[in-house]
Amino acid sequence: MFRTEDQETFYNTIKLHHVRLDGPLLLEGGTGLGKTRAYLKALQEFDGTVAIVLPSHQLMDQLLQSTDIAAVGVEPKPFRPASFFETQDDYLTASQEAKDARLMVCTSASVMIDQMLSGGYNGVTERDYILFDEADSLPQDAALRQDLTIFSSEIRSEGIAQSSTKDMLTELIGSAESYETRAKAKLILKAHNKPRPFYTVGQTDDGDIVFHHQLPGRLLKKISNQGNTAFISATLSIANRFDDFKRSMGISGQSIYSSQIDPTHHGELNVQYPIADPIEDVIKAAKKPCLVVTPSHTDADDLASLLPGAVKREREETSVEAATRVSEDGILIATAAWAGLDTPLQWASVVVPRIPFGVPTELDNEKLTHYISSRNLAMRRMRQVVGRGLRRPDSKCDFYICDKRYSQLGNFLPARFTKSWKEGAKKEVTLSKAERSTEIRREAFKHYGKKCYCCEKKPKFDSMLQIHHLDPIAEGERQTEIEDVIPLCATCHIAAHTENPPIPIGRLREMELWEA
Repeated sequence: MFRTEDQETFYNTIKLHHVRLDGPLLLEGGTGLGKTRAYLKALQEFDGTVAIVLPSHQLMDQLLQSTDIAAVGVEPKPFRPASFFETQDDYLTASQEAKDARLMVCTSASVMIDQMLSGGYNGVTERDYILFDEADSLPQDAALRQDLTIFSSEIRSEGIAQSSTKDMLTELIGSAESYETRAKAKLILKAHNKPRPFYTVGQTDDGDIVFHHQLPGRLLKKISNQGNTAFISATLSIANRFDDFKRSMGISGQSIYSSQIDPTHHGELNVQYPIADPIEDVIKAAKKPCLVVTPSHTDADDLASLLPGAVKREREETSVEAATRVSEDGILIATAAWAGLDTPLQWASVVVPRIPFGVPTELDNEKLTHYISSRNLAMRRMRQVVGRGLRRPDSKCDFYICDKRYSQLGNFLPARFTKSWKEGAKKEVTLSKAERSTEIRREAFKHYGKKCYCCEKKPKFDSMLQIHHLDPIAEGERQTEIEDVIPLCATCHIAAHTENPPIPIGRLREMELWEA
């Protein structure tokens, strides 16, 4: 059943959590470990109803078509929204089968909707055990964001005239035929009536009503903190800690079985960076088959025009579907294929033309800053895309980074490949050591005064103030100038470092640090 001890350890960890259910299980398994078969086997043996939650319907399809389903002998039933069916009767029949099944597969968006309807949508929130696969995408799940949009076509179909956002939401709650539409309207209206710095409600130019939550994963906060919940991924951690994921999901604790399991030896990786040659020349010279992963369709279109023989993933197809059109000596250019690309092809090389740092989002002509660090997001995605070339134990993959910003990343590679990143390693200087510099403290107090630069409180003793580096010196040694530091009280300083990089002072001042 299990091909390695690491895979069996992964299975046993989930089994132990089933017995204790002492908090949400955060379980990271390196690419190629065989996580799917391990957790399916554990869920098969669980005494109770189970839900497997995935970020998208495409990934649901991939799981349902997996050979692991037949190997383990489970029969999961998918839950799909009404839009997937030709008739209402077809929808009701299929949804009832999913609800009645011991093992149901659904999307993270359906969990959010079911939570809003107190279990009245698909009942996923009332299951005995809920396992989120590919959980690393939850904090910024694009599919979840899309499901938080009420499109103008939905509004028109309900016979509701264009008016203020609040009035349209109120009408939708009272008259919409669809459970999903009513649930979304209820959630968005609640947000509209209670503004917060980390989300925005507005209308697009097309008349869609959008609830933009900078951390959509926070909408699952209640479920995320239950003891019967598990989060599975190859990239849950940053710097061997789950802090970033927990913070972005609003998770306050975790099971004692939470851990990281990386294959002791799995594949060979040759990392080359930064590549200054024209990207098309790098791709042409790379071993085949070659996977090129771009952060945007525009980048993919540009590269495809330079590589006439390459296969480009179209906007309406999945990366897996596009890969079926690639030959053993071919090239696939796929936008956002960071994770979930499971194909018969063994990629001999993977090329990243541009590192996927996050970009600001605009709504109602206002630029919204990211609540989660774009650097951490880039590290996670880069670690995911490395895994595309390490699907098998005998994998040999050349990994090309063609972006000079690689130096801004920490070591994103699996632990067994850390030597491949040694030239890009940073020399760390701890913040506490730097803060013991009496000279910089003295100069900061002289420049800013002896009060907190954020909340402007003046403590009774100078020792209650701490020196905060606006650009963390853990990123490397440098000469510190007075403009690099500010004095903060302990509360504001701790709050600033709840994200990496630290929260900008302007946004920190707007935050409700003691929100219930």
